[in-house]
Amino acid sequence: MSWDSLPLELYEQIFKNLDFWDRKPLSLVCRRWNEAVFSRSLSRNLCIEVSRGDWGPSGDKEQVVVVDEAVVEASERDYRVAYVKWCKDSGPEVLTSINRMLKELDEKCLLEGLIIDAPLGQMLSDFFRTHGELLARIRKLQVSTETMDSRLIADRCVLKLDQLETLFWREVVSSDYLQNKRPLFVIEAPKLHSAVVRFGDSDSDRGVSWHNSFMELSQTSCLKSLKVHLHPRMWNRFFEQKLDALEHLTISHKAQDLQSRNWDCMFSNMPNLKSIQMWEADDVILEAIHRHCLQLRVLLLDNVDLTKGFLSADRVFPRLEHLRLETAKLQSNRTLYLPVLKHLEWFNITNQNDHILNVAAPMLSTLRQSRNGASDFNLTTKSPLEKLQLDLYASDIPEHFFQPFPNTRELSIRVSSARPDLDRLIPHFRNITEFTLIAYNAPLQCDQMLNEMFKHCNNVTSITLCGFNPNLELSFPVFAQIFRNRNLKSLKLFGLTVTGNSLPVQLPPELETFELRHVKVMDVAFGAYVFPPDVPHRVVCIKSDDCCSYSSKDCD
Repeated sequence: MSWDSLPLELYEQIFKNLDFWDRKPLSLVCRRWNEAVFSRSLSRNLCIEVSRGDWGPSGDKEQVVVVDEAVVEASERDYRVAYVKWCKDSGPEVLTSINRMLKELDEKCLLEGLIIDAPLGQMLSDFFRTHGELLARIRKLQVSTETMDSRLIADRCVLKLDQLETLFWREVVSSDYLQNKRPLFVIEAPKLHSAVVRFGDSDSDRGVSWHNSFMELSQTSCLKSLKVHLHPRMWNRFFEQKLDALEHLTISHKAQDLQSRNWDCMFSNMPNLKSIQMWEADDVILEAIHRHCLQLRVLLLDNVDLTKGFLSADRVFPRLEHLRLETAKLQSNRTLYLPVLKHLEWFNITNQNDHILNVAAPMLSTLRQSRNGASDFNLTTKSPLEKLQLDLYASDIPEHFFQPFPNTRELSIRVSSARPDLDRLIPHFRNITEFTLIAYNAPLQCDQMLNEMFKHCNNVTSITLCGFNPNLELSFPVFAQIFRNRNLKSLKLFGLTVTGNSLPVQLPPELETFELRHVKVMDVAFGAYVFPPDVPHRVVCIKSDDCCSYSSKDCD
């Protein structure tokens, strides 16, 4: 059977293994392939621009261009999503044209999604009222706005979106509208599963103009995931209702607004939360989470102040599997019990008054910790740690790492402006298979550390050494010892200075990845040697300069 005679359903089965942008060029092959590429089963997210912005040649004023009606009539594509745009200077005739085209498109394609880029105000309210039937049927709504039109909304606009499953609502408003007292739009969406409400372009508080949202959710009994920029006057009634289906919550707000909300009441209405991510948190918030969110699996906190009571007693999070604390102040020498924790991220934490928090995590498998010299925490239980990333900004290494970790396979150490005693650390990680050392502004001489690794760690298959301003330093005998590891499969060397008498070195036969960048081999008597990844793994670049620097690309 030839390709030309294949049934359309078979083309669809083949093309569905590609994402849209990979299969889109295939639509140019012939009409039949075009029909398959843009078939309804493969085009659930295919979007048509009903209108778009155009700044024109002068670039000082945005104009809105509406798609030609003939284009919609002639198109055979089964669009699922429509994009509409107008600006604050658009006249009523622009909105009239958009409404007409959108209705025609909806009758032809039965739209399931709508993307709106428009100013807040009466025109947006009129648009929603005009397309009430469409709104009641769509499953996805995305609204983005950065301005306010000249006509403010007289009455609150209630949107009934009976089939809506996904909502993205983005507001960026000027300072003139930061004091709005009530929302202008209320969305009733009983089947809504996921909602994102932002006052900027990211989930965090960067670049946010804080204000009471112009939109409020209502009747969202099925809501499972919510990401929101939360103003203190915003959505108080929403969080007073029971949100039993809510499992994933992300909140960003201002630190000075922490005391303006009843967090205990709020979290009591979300008993089935499984993951929480928050920018800005304190003892009151953690107390409420600890009391009411008994199903919590993931807790990610940034900019945290826990100096006023929550950790003044031993605490237990019985189901927590992933904990991240970043940029936090603590004051505690008590114990945090995390019996099923698997992933711990601990960055830029200061425990005041030289206190040390005890962390009991017997199931911990991945630990990422930064150490800046201040007291922070002590790992009190023996954990089956498999992966460790340790960032050191001071020369002292946490004492809990000077015990055997037989299950650790990946060890990554990043040193900045410090000279830690790494040769004492390495023997406790005898079974590692991957080792990475990255040093920034840290003049490390690595001979003793690598000798300890050669002596105690016999299963290493991957080594990465990086030195930045200045280079890491090695003597040539230790440098040559690296290449005697017959199990080595990956070797990456960046920013190294190798000193002492040198001899040609042969690459291990099983080596699959080999990279050299800014590696100096200094030897007056024998010159400099560079070892490229060529087959038969021999030295092909030999120079007689007193000090030479080469990258692997120099040996092509």
